[in-house]
Amino acid sequence: MPSSNKRGSVRPQPVSMKTGLILLSCLVLSTLAFAQYRNIILLLGCEVLERDFGGGSGGRPLPDARCDGGFVAVAFHVQTGEYFNQAWLDCAPMRSDGSLGEERRTTSPTGPRGGRDVHDAQCPSGTVLRGLRGRTGASIDEAVGECSSLRDVGERGDRGERRDRDDSDDRRGRNRQAELTNPVSTARPGGRPAEADCPSSAVVVGFRSRGGEWMDHLSILCSQVQRTY
Repeated sequence: MPSSNKRGSVRPQPVSMKTGLILLSCLVLSTLAFAQYRNIILLLGCEVLERDFGGGSGGRPLPDARCDGGFVAVAFHVQTGEYFNQAWLDCAPMRSDGSLGEERRTTSPTGPRGGRDVHDAQCPSGTVLRGLRGRTGASIDEAVGECSSLRDVGERGDRGERRDRDDSDDRRGRNRQAELTNPVSTARPGGRPAEADCPSSAVVVGFRSRGGEWMDHLSILCSQVQRTY
């Protein structure tokens, strides 16, 4: 009689080709996903958002001071007389890894011609302009830049679904942690406290103003820093 297997013993079955391919596919996808997670790419969005800094209601709209595509603001300059007259920006290229290129490009100015003294406000090395704080009344009395690391800004992109709800809390935290430029002010600054912040995952890419004999009103222009893989 043919011999039989012992009770309870199970003969191992070979893994089918289909099952092997499925396991291999899962392994490849997991490896790619992990690699993509480590290699986050930051891109600057094309949409521009305006945030009001303040000032008076007079004056006419004037040409914007805008960074070139793919560039972000790292410094600003103001020409003043009795009041703010013109303002412009220095811009640096944003690299996909969240660092800044060495090149610097200066925007055209926004605001009415005039004034004598030029004041410079530079973000600390490796940081970008995120907003302004200062004082405004019928015009602009004082402006101080708020700066942050570009990589920190990019990390906030994952909280996009909570951005509107958390903007006020995020602004308070950012104001405590922001690095500041030196202040630019008129000879006799007055007015009331003012501030303008980009959304939590955005950076400054321009200025917008209205004016007549001097700059009456100022806004910042922001673009989102978007994360992709």
